[in-house]
Amino acid sequence: MGESLDNVILKVLETKQPESMKELVHFVQEQVSASLDDITREVKNLQQKGLIVLEEPVTPIKNRFFHTLSSKKDIWFWVTISLAILAFISIVFIPEGGTPLSYLRYAFGFILAAFLPGYCLTETLFPKKSAMDEIERFTFSIGLSFAITALVGLFLSFSFGLTLTTALVTLGLVVIVLALIAFKRKSRAEE
Repeated sequence: MGESLDNVILKVLETKQPESMKELVHFVQEQVSASLDDITREVKNLQQKGLIVLEEPVTPIKNRFFHTLSSKKDIWFWVTISLAILAFISIVFIPEGGTPLSYLRYAFGFILAAFLPGYCLTETLFPKKSAMDEIERFTFSIGLSFAITALVGLFLSFSFGLTLTTALVTLGLVVIVLALIAFKRKSRAEE
């Protein structure tokens, strides 16, 4: 009769020192005929008994940063930054008037003023997805955007002067800063 599955797993861990669960399963399946579910179940049993310890691989901080920026769960960050940049480009380079492109200018300008600042602040204040559902986030984002845009306009009218350029630059900076803060808070909330 062959060795028990738990003995094979312990032997593989001791002799071959696999670096991942996938590698462990491969090594164990070379020695015994066992399914992935059986091996996973036995590894969990061994972990619960305290015979093995599973650890997450440690990646260097530099690689972790770029991995975090490129993960699918953080696509909101890139969409937000892209929309802010597109709004800036469309407002600066598309002339105001009756051209069909001017509607793009209006659409991106509306998104920049009426959605993005509040969305970034909402993501900053509530970094966990479980804190609010999508409808609440959307509604909160619009309300906060109007408040932030009004405060930016009030600030600009008493300081630098309220012009299209100052409003565009200030709102763009507010969106980018809030998006970066939200990104940082969301990644800390996931740890």
